[in-house]
Amino acid sequence: MSLLEVKNLKKSFGDNVVLKDISFNVEKGDVLSIIGPSGSGKSTLLRCITDLETEDSEDINFDGTFGLVFQNFNLFPHHSVMKNITNAPIRVQKRDKAEVYEHARDLLKKMGLEDKEDAYPCELSGCQQQRVSIARALAMNP
Repeated sequence: MSLLEVKNLKKSFGDNVVLKDISFNVEKGDVLSIIGPSGSGKSTLLRCITDLETEDSEDINFDGTFGLVFQNFNLFPHHSVMKNITNAPIRVQKRDKAEVYEHARDLLKKMGLEDKEDAYPCELSGCQQQRVSIARALAMNP
């Protein structure tokens, strides 16, 4: 079974057809890139797949969980790197704080950011902010 199977996905906003009969499969180990010009429906596609948007017509089968990182990293400017990464797993998933912090430190080490745990987003380069946002998504165990 595919990890993700999308069949005949359709989405319109009024008369504006954004997605028309989109179909694809994603198998374990696949890497999927969604590319296209601004306004072509890339974010709408992701929002439909993750149920953040209601589709007009679809057959989506998904085996697992999603973690997404968009162009704007949306790090909380008033939180440290560690707080940005650990906030959702602790508050939303109600996971053990010590386990979440340990996992976050492992992620920061893998990303070469182990010395940035107490830094704030404004103290990081764009690339470092991107890696923190990826660590934040991975901390949810997608």
